[in-house]
Amino acid sequence: MILDPQRVQDITRNKTALIKTLAQLFLSELPDMIDSIELSFSQGDKKALSNAVHRLKSALGNFASSSYYQEVGALETRALELDATQWQTDWLTAKNKLDTLIIELKQMAGL
Repeated sequence: MILDPQRVQDITRNKTALIKTLAQLFLSELPDMIDSIELSFSQGDKKALSNAVHRLKSALGNFASSSYYQEVGALETRALELDATQWQTDWLTAKNKLDTLIIELKQMAGL
């Protein structure tokens, strides 16, 4: 599981309307966050890439399991260091997990 339901419940004090609002906000901003990451990567701009991943990581702080949050945090750091091929492989793995998070979050929020 990528979603940390307990974290979401703690942050929102288990208020259904707030869970739904936070989920909708995250889901509406997620495509732009992904686009920013992929554009920065395609342009070879490591600093912009690190910043774009940081934005995603910050948004995930409300929802993601600790292990997934750390995985994305490592991508942020490695954006400045790793060769492009390895970073892209790691990003695709993390991005696939986002699909799981989306499903889990929609289920939890009743969307």
